[in-house]
Amino acid sequence: MKRLWLSLVLLAAWPAQMAVAQTVASANAPLGAIASPDWPQQPADGDKGPLVGGRIHQRYRIATPTAVLASFDQVSRLNGAPPEASDVAADPLYGDTRVTLTLASFNARQLRPATTLAAPVNVTGQLIRFWTKPISNVDPRLNSYKIRLYSEGSPGSPGANYHEYNAAALIREGQKGGEQRWGSFTIPAGSFTAVGNGANLAAVTWAMVEVQANSSAGMTIAIGNVELVANALTKAKMIIAFDDQYPATINYASRVMARYGFRGVLYISPAIDAGRPGKLPTAQLKSLHDNLGWQIASQAWSTEASTTPGGIDVMTADQRTVEMAKLRNWQNALGLTGGGHGSYFSNVGATDMIAYPMFRQHFHSMRAYYFGEFGTVETYPWGDPMRIRAMGAGEFQWGNSASIYSSYWKNHVDRAMAQKGVGFIVFHDGLSGSLSNWQPAFDQLMAYLDANRAAIDVVTVEDLENP
Repeated sequence: MKRLWLSLVLLAAWPAQMAVAQTVASANAPLGAIASPDWPQQPADGDKGPLVGGRIHQRYRIATPTAVLASFDQVSRLNGAPPEASDVAADPLYGDTRVTLTLASFNARQLRPATTLAAPVNVTGQLIRFWTKPISNVDPRLNSYKIRLYSEGSPGSPGANYHEYNAAALIREGQKGGEQRWGSFTIPAGSFTAVGNGANLAAVTWAMVEVQANSSAGMTIAIGNVELVANALTKAKMIIAFDDQYPATINYASRVMARYGFRGVLYISPAIDAGRPGKLPTAQLKSLHDNLGWQIASQAWSTEASTTPGGIDVMTADQRTVEMAKLRNWQNALGLTGGGHGSYFSNVGATDMIAYPMFRQHFHSMRAYYFGEFGTVETYPWGDPMRIRAMGAGEFQWGNSASIYSSYWKNHVDRAMAQKGVGFIVFHDGLSGSLSNWQPAFDQLMAYLDANRAAIDVVTVEDLENP
């Protein structure tokens, strides 16, 4: 009996001992970043799980293409490859090399696939996705990145009839000049322009890319496939978002939006602004979330600085893991959902490759704030879930414009409806009353969205990603 009692005591103690053994951080990891004791190849800094807060439960799955219109995985599989194209082993997208184009002249260079599709595809109403990885000087030296769709001819003899879209501005603004991660963009097929007689968009058989620099000083870019992706939307969507918890703006907006049953997305940096003077009280955050259905999304935790002392870029990778784990733990403590979607902030943006692993680890999608109007609004599936394109409402670029509604906000909604895409506008403190034209303009915006419910829905990011 004594032996049985001793065995039971040891058995009861065993799980606790194992649990302790599994949560011992390495000596060089900050409190809260947990090393994997059974992984001897783990880096000294980075790739560790958080002690508290956890992480998002699932990642956003990149959309599966329905067809590959142009395959660019090896130089040997290009039709008439330009001499500036090479296979490079570093950071491949497909297999163990990437197709890389290095330009040192003003000459346009074409990348054509080895062959056409076995059967034509209908791209009408669908999305064209393409992949790029800037290596050096893409911004400002990329002059054009023309994607061409063909329904006749062949890669060896293209012909003069095609549809074309120049994506240079998207790439330069979205990925900038230094070396970046692989990223993707999606363009509605309807945004392509006919050249010659154009292509038959109901029977596209292949695509090519033509790249040209605006300088002979040198530019390098890695190039991935051109793909067809199904548009998940049969009707446009509109997201109304807010940064930084400005009470007067949130109070005004939430009141007006509630008149129509509309919900917003609020991005917060809790240790910086939650419950502080001049910011929203936490009770109001809970009410917006629980009672009005707002999504409480994520920004920073304790700092939005980048390279100044204590900033995100000067932290270790393990410290960045802890930073976001604290944010997640705070969200859990307050019972707020929606924080698996985040936003870049201040000087820590979508092209910050020091901070990017932190965002990738903790969020399934990220919003990027753009200045100025969009010729083409976002799509769903997202062009790149880690760089969702959102238009700033205009506090920093248009100020108290008398035409803030008619020239900017309404145009954005109209483009979304025409494209069957996603309009996305982000406000800061523009609705506080200090900009006299903004509150009446916001009233007009809400009324316009209400009047066009047959063509556009007001949603949150969470509505799209987790319907």
